[in-house]
Formats: sequence, C-alpha cells, structure tokens
Amino acid sequence: MRLYIKVGLFFLHKKITVFGEENIPKKGAVIFIGNHQNALIDAILIPTTVKRNIHFLARAAAFKNAPVSKFLSSLNMIPVYRIRDGIKTIGKNLEVFDKCVELLHQEQAIEIFAEGEHHLKRKVLPFKKGFARIISIALQKYPTLKIQIVPVGINYDSRLKYPASVSLHYGKPILASNFISVENPDLRFSKIINEVSSSLKKLTIHIEDTANYNAILTKLNALEVDFTNPTVTNKLIKNIEATPINPDVKTKKINWFAPIHFSTKLNSLLPLLIWKYLKPKINDIIFTNTYRFALITTLFPLFYLIQTAVVYYFFNVKFSLIYLASSILLGIITTKTMTINQ
Repeated sequence: MRLYIKVGLFFLHKKITVFGEENIPKKGAVIFIGNHQNALIDAILIPTTVKRNIHFLARAAAFKNAPVSKFLSSLNMIPVYRIRDGIKTIGKNLEVFDKCVELLHQEQAIEIFAEGEHHLKRKVLPFKKGFARIISIALQKYPTLKIQIVPVGINYDSRLKYPASVSLHYGKPILASNFISVENPDLRFSKIINEVSSSLKKLTIHIEDTANYNAILTKLNALEVDFTNPTVTNKLIKNIEATPINPDVKTKKINWFAPIHFSTKLNSLLPLLIWKYLKPKINDIIFTNTYRFALITTLFPLFYLIQTAVVYYFFNVKFSLIYLASSILLGIITTKTMTINQ
C-alpha cells in the first residue's frame, strides 16, 4: 500500500524533495509533528518519505462507515475526536491517548498535526495540547521512556493547483523529557509547545504578522518566491518592507512540451471530464488535492486499463502493451513538465 500511495503522490506532484533525513531516528519512540495545509496529502507524505512504520491520528469523522473504518485502521490510522464531533465523543480520546502511549512504549512512531486543523495560511497556527498530553501520560507511566519529537515542515508551492511541488524538511529531534516535568507538570505544557512550535516555524513558511498577512503574502507572490524553500523565504519575510519588487514585465516562457500535454489530456478525456464535474462540488477546498489524489489512484489507472483492453480486443497484445506504456510515459512527462495552471 505504501508503494501504491507513493506512485499516486509521484503523479500528483511535479517534484517531491526531502531534506533532513539524517534527523530521523532509526529506532525508538518518535512523534512526527508537521504543519497541516493540505488535508490527507500532508498525512501520507510523511509515512511515504521515511522508513519508519508510522501510526497517525486522523479525524474521527472519516471512521463512521464500518468497512472504511476497518480499512483505515489497517493503514495505522487512529481516530481522534474533536469538539465538533460532539461533546460526548471527547471522552473517547482517553482511549486514543492510551493507545498512543502503548505504541510509544513499544518504540513505535506516531504522526500528529499539533495545529489541530488544516488551513491555507502560510504560517504555523497555535498548537493544541493533545500531543503534549500524550507525552505526559507516557512519561508518568514509563518514566525512563525516551520520546523524540521530530518537527516536519511541509512546504507546497501551491496547495490547490496541479501539478504542485512540495518539500519536506525534517528538523533535529527534540527529547520530550527535557521539556515536560513528571514531578511538577505544567498543564499548559508551555515549554514543549513553544520549543516544537519554534522549530517548526523555521522549517516551513511562517508569516508571523497577522495584521499585515495579506499584504506580505501579496508581495511574496509578486516577488515570485520559492515557497518550497522556507529558509530563504522566511529571511525575506523579515525584511519584506525593505525588499523592492522588480517592475520589469515577466516574459511568458514557452512550454515546448505543450503538444504532449494536449495528447495526455486527449487520452484522459473521460476521467478529466469527471474531475471537472466533481471539483466544484468539493465543500472544503483544502480537500481539492485529496480528491485529485483519489482519482489519480483509482479512476485514471482503471480507465487506462479499460482502454488497453479495448486496444487488445481490436488489435493484439503487442499494440495494447504499447498503448499502456505510452499512456504511462505521457502521464510522467506531463506531470513533470506542466506549469501549475489548473
């Protein structure tokens, strides 16, 4: 399943770049904490770019259907309940916390989005306390347990358009016991929240100035910054007022692969029409790439296989295999050479 998802992500993104792999502990209890700007795509990028077997918390709403719940659980997904799921459901999180504690005790890896919600802001939102509570319970139960926290900055040049590029920056591990006292617990968990949040803000694009957020973002877009490079872009944000915008008119570059892009679209006409129909019906636009990913991993390959069968029926196995290989090659070239425009 991991390999299949990696293939889907390969066709969803123009480029996926990973930094800081040397910071990922090869063994021991680990909590990966990332920023959350692209719904399910954030959740599956981390497990498919590290070698650890990761369990990750997901919205309880996704587990309502029994067969779906069983399938998601088989992928190491654990439901977590929020106030919007109903006040009575919050108590179920105690079971979730206990499960996470035992996983950490078994020196497993867990993935948590500490902001508690997804969003389109190019900033790190204030953290919820959930991850810190899990660590506190774990340390109270197993005082000698070493829990490493690895902050993960996930940076997209676009969260909604296709084909976007993304970079993942794995930060240096933070030893949780250095910031949580079992003897004198701080129920606000300020030390550990501040430490992890500060680390994450260096690994992803973070516009701190809320009052001037839109103006800063507009200027960054005008400067055509690389949003997948948080180090350079965050330095620019600090000196944004003193940074002039080049008034020169940008010349539009010719994409010489355009005929191949057209051929790919023509070869994928039915799935693209279905996507065009479904896209406006997505209630939460942050799920745009989640739905796109779902079609890339289901409808598109199924459609190509049906067309391959049709070619085989009218011609022979040789022509059908040539068609299938050509479809895959066209898809790769198009994904890796298209300019973001849809």
